[in-house]
Amino acid sequence: VLCKIRQFASSYGNQLVVTFLALATLDRILLAQRSTAYRRWGNRLDLANKLVAVFSVLWILVLWHRLVWYSASSGSCEGQSGSYAYFDNLFSAIVTCLCPMIILTVLGVLIGRSIRNIIQQQIGRVTAFSESATANQSVIHKVDAQLTIMILMQIVVAMISFLPYAAQLLYSNITNDWSKSPLRVAWEHVISETINLLSYLLFSCPFYVTMVSFSGFRQQLLCSLGLKKQQTVNPSNTLETATGRLAKINTNAHSTVPN
Repeated sequence: VLCKIRQFASSYGNQLVVTFLALATLDRILLAQRSTAYRRWGNRLDLANKLVAVFSVLWILVLWHRLVWYSASSGSCEGQSGSYAYFDNLFSAIVTCLCPMIILTVLGVLIGRSIRNIIQQQIGRVTAFSESATANQSVIHKVDAQLTIMILMQIVVAMISFLPYAAQLLYSNITNDWSKSPLRVAWEHVISETINLLSYLLFSCPFYVTMVSFSGFRQQLLCSLGLKKQQTVNPSNTLETATGRLAKINTNAHSTVPN
């Protein structure tokens, strides 16, 4: 019984994590669209709750077979030998490995394009004053670079997590009926367990990916841990600086008006 529950709960939790990550990414993509018809589907709490409930039930229906045909009778927790073992390996390789990798890669490309569209819109809005435009473009390009790095790192982590696992499952299906020496079987078990550990990278690395790719998050984390003093801004100095910049812009504007 514990074998069945462990296999089902592990697969169920993993698929929910990937599904919710994909839905959250899709939500960001919709919010970044120029069309109002697309944007109105984003950031809707009622729709999000419904999708969470639907996919939670859907993955139970998809993975229920592991509660029935998994057992530990052979000394290890695995699917029953025969046609089901062949089906389960193909199912795991395609549904739980290749499909999530493809979906996350496509969503990563789409959100990268959406970010660039937002940047172009914001740059077009700040061209009225050259000084403001330069400062805003610098900040926008910095955010663009950090988000792009984060997306690429997530895609790399997904590939490291899913590709070896899918290859191992396909190899297991192909070589299932081959005669193997005890040494080869032992090495295959070692490699298989190592690949199984790698498959959890996608679920354990988001914190580290965010920390590496976003400088603001790193600074806030260091301040929260007491390893770095938080910078404080003097309101009077900020007001004085803003007033000085506004006066400079007004002076430049008046100097360009013909007498």
